[in-house]
Amino acid sequence: MPGRLSGAARDRTVRRDGRPRRAVLRVLAAWCAAAVLLAPVVATPSTALLADGGAVRATLGTVEAEPLLLRGGIGAGEAWSLGWDADGRLFAWGSNGVGQLGTGLETASVTRPTPVAVPDGRRVVQASAGIDLGIALTDDGGVWAWGNPDIWTNTDVPQRVAFFDDLDDEVVGVDAGGYYYLAWTGTGALYSWGVASHRLGRPFQTDRDPPARVTAQGLDSRTVVTASAGRFHGAAVTADGVAVWGADVGDTAGSAVTGLPDDDPVVGVSAGARATLLWTASGRLLGTTSREAEPVPGLVDVVGAVVSSPVTGLPGQWAWDGAGRLWAWGSNAGGQLGIGAPGGVYVSPQAVELAPGSTAAAVAGGGAHALYEAGSGTFAAAGSNEHGQLGDGTTTPRTEFRVEVPIAGWPPRGALDDPP
Repeated sequence: MPGRLSGAARDRTVRRDGRPRRAVLRVLAAWCAAAVLLAPVVATPSTALLADGGAVRATLGTVEAEPLLLRGGIGAGEAWSLGWDADGRLFAWGSNGVGQLGTGLETASVTRPTPVAVPDGRRVVQASAGIDLGIALTDDGGVWAWGNPDIWTNTDVPQRVAFFDDLDDEVVGVDAGGYYYLAWTGTGALYSWGVASHRLGRPFQTDRDPPARVTAQGLDSRTVVTASAGRFHGAAVTADGVAVWGADVGDTAGSAVTGLPDDDPVVGVSAGARATLLWTASGRLLGTTSREAEPVPGLVDVVGAVVSSPVTGLPGQWAWDGAGRLWAWGSNAGGQLGIGAPGGVYVSPQAVELAPGSTAAAVAGGGAHALYEAGSGTFAAAGSNEHGQLGDGTTTPRTEFRVEVPIAGWPPRGALDDPP
């Protein structure tokens, strides 16, 4: 039949010069093995590849990967996001037009959390995402900045701000806002740098000036507890009150915030696009768009709040309580409030449904997207996603937080240290 070999032909495929065909098969097997090792290997997000680079042998296999848990914290800029884990590893994703991801990947956007290499292997203990610039504080008190190259000496990878290394006063907090930075120290000194404008809260010269003390409302002689960099203004909580400065709130000279309770000190602040949220030790939430704070109705036991800083339009606002329940109001242009429907502006807080079994431990509000982190370290995101800022590996928008974002796994700690 066609395709069958005669006896002589079969004999020629088995023997040549009296040697068995087995030797030829061994050669072919060796070539196949080499091809397998040299071929690209595609891994799913649920596995991680290990390679033993020893001089004597080389092995290839798979191990179960650990999920990326952002227990450290999260942040959101105009169309990008960041987060860090309990080991101080920093990750960023989304738009990267001016190097705001800090990954050194030119201007390519990424749709999943991507490592940001902080030099010297330092652990990140706090980080913040501004409109298109980032900042991080490491475990040695170092301050690192990156992103928009028109601000300071930024590049697309973290650069250490040497100014703070020369201070005998360790930095304990940092924040990034609308094209500028804030950093404050253990003794309560507050510094600003970035775009030359009233939002720096001090006399200014150029966008590349080094950090200098904020002087608005005499803050250079007061003890700052915490601060926040907004879109057009900044805010600081001190041991004796709250001060704001910038557009509509006193420009460089700033203004004191009035309407605060006498017997319930403010412990937290978030400044966004022409709005500020404040919360007190007892969990009362107050908001202001100028200099007079007013209670936000319907919310009690608040432990955190966020106002976003979009480049255009109104901000979104979020607050969460001690039980991990989340509320949202303000602009919902991209569905970023997570209430299940896009569009509209909500003047009062709306209850937000979270992913099953999770609670809100932190929230980050971006230009038209937002993320919340559960106490477990997982997170969910809602809103615009054209640059992958939701971190789920797609560019598909979401209008609700009810489904946690699937995060690609990472090799377990120590898995690469010792070959099997």
